[in-house]
Amino acid sequence: MTQTAPAPGSLLKQRDFRLFWTGDVVSQLGSEMTLFALPLVMVSTLDASGTQIGLLEALYTLPFFLLPLFVGVWQEHRARRPVMIATDLARCVLVVTIPVGAALDVLSLAHVYVVAVLVGALSVVYDIAARSYLPRLVAPEHLGSANSKLTADQAVSATMGPGGGGWLAGVFGPASVLFLDALSYLVSALAMIAVRTREKAEPPPAERDLRRELADGLRSVFGNPPVRAIALHAAVYNAGGSLVNVAFLVYFVRRLDMGTFAYGLVTVVGGIGAICGAVCVPFLFERIGYGPSLLIALCFSTNAYFLLPLCTGPDTAVFWASAAGLFLGYAGSAAGSVIAVTVRQKVTPPELHARMNATYRLMNFGTIPVGAALAGVLVDGLGARTTLWLAPFVLLASVVPVANRTIWRLRQL
Repeated sequence: MTQTAPAPGSLLKQRDFRLFWTGDVVSQLGSEMTLFALPLVMVSTLDASGTQIGLLEALYTLPFFLLPLFVGVWQEHRARRPVMIATDLARCVLVVTIPVGAALDVLSLAHVYVVAVLVGALSVVYDIAARSYLPRLVAPEHLGSANSKLTADQAVSATMGPGGGGWLAGVFGPASVLFLDALSYLVSALAMIAVRTREKAEPPPAERDLRRELADGLRSVFGNPPVRAIALHAAVYNAGGSLVNVAFLVYFVRRLDMGTFAYGLVTVVGGIGAICGAVCVPFLFERIGYGPSLLIALCFSTNAYFLLPLCTGPDTAVFWASAAGLFLGYAGSAAGSVIAVTVRQKVTPPELHARMNATYRLMNFGTIPVGAALAGVLVDGLGARTTLWLAPFVLLASVVPVANRTIWRLRQL
């Protein structure tokens, strides 16, 4: 296959990047709406407990722990674009079975759990393919800007998904939101079909040493000090993030009885913060460097979540305290994500991108099922508010791996 050279000039003037960007934001929107709607379906339709909600998130993220290394090796000698198209179409079919099951009154917890596992597995394949395809789609000087836009995709999706999902759930019911989720995956697939850039996929060697390929993927993370530090931070941080996600949903919707619409609105405010963080951080690391920018972002992405359980009293005060906590926390998290992915891509040889991304995702998301399952147990045992007090301390512990001279001196790449 031939590879089209990235067009000169602004990213937004490049047709293929615009299509890739559009497909990614729509796909991310579908994922966010799925993550938002599935717990609501369980709470409102199936009367699920905190432990069952925690199990849902654990099952959805379990493939993030089991699959990345093997997916990375499998993708190393394969074109990523067809993989992204196929995973989008498969997710479309799987997600639509839930509203159909609800309409036929045959929906069960087992059905939701199976869909969660399969969609989570396909999301692993899609995300590794997308992150490995991007450096082949844009010129190296555009990589930081491209990562900023893709992280903004996630922020926009996190804003529109819960906000729009909360409104639609209130009007039509949570299960109906998943029809739009399925449609978003279909639109994403069509956008990627229209992309013209093709990768130059090298044929695999006649005799592959899979053990060595796996070892090279692990070494690309653990043998590279900046990438290793960022990966360790992400592993601890995502475990704490799972505590926040499960506990805040139960605390805000059930204990405070604020309703799904208010929950969607407060998450919208958080998503706006994520957009601000993702868009603004390139200006920051261009001036003070990648390492110092990452440490500044972590100040917001950890301490801000103390606001969630702190405020009690009138509903208005609780709402705005929660909104402020999510705004600042999401802004710091999104900024940190842009820095982390840009550093990984620039310090890793292109031939190792898929395996590096896979190893990173193994550490990055492998702790989420543990955190989610633990969150469900803590919510049922200690209460949602107590769990919300514990979560920021876990997030603060994630700073330890990156609070060193290696990261602080990481100015330019």
